[in-house]
Amino acid sequence: MAETTETEQTTDQEQATTETEQKEQTFTQSELDSLIDKRTAKALETAKQKWEEEKQNAVNQAEKLAKLSAAERKEAEDKAKQEAMDKREQELNQREMRYEAQHQLEENTLPTDFVDMVMSDDAEKVSENIAALKSQFDKAVEASVTEKMRGNTPKSGKTAEGNSLKDALGL
Repeated sequence: MAETTETEQTTDQEQATTETEQKEQTFTQSELDSLIDKRTAKALETAKQKWEEEKQNAVNQAEKLAKLSAAERKEAEDKAKQEAMDKREQELNQREMRYEAQHQLEENTLPTDFVDMVMSDDAEKVSENIAALKSQFDKAVEASVTEKMRGNTPKSGKTAEGNSLKDALGL
């Protein structure tokens, strides 16, 4: 029971300290330098780990290739080249499809910022997405314009005081 109370008090103190730290945003130069150094060190460590993993993968791949016979090695290298070419071709196709989608959006007088919303793996599906977006966009614009144009109808020839227009103009 006493342990639970101590834990709760410690947790409450940590929360209060965290809230105080979040509210105060003033730092001295040395504190700022320290924070920057910590974040830079963390980013460097992450990059180093990623590089080490890539290096280890390359070493493992080289060891596998070394164990294979000449024909198997040639086949594995060809397979790796084919996979790289397929990946590059897929990236190129995506880039072309993105360009075509932007062009279609411009033709339909839609903002090109919508390109990510209409993208798909199939060109036909992209066209369908653009058509659906155009339809919904036009409906929304029309509803907005109708709402903005709606207003109070003017009263016939009466001013705010109830006098006629002629009386207001002094005629």
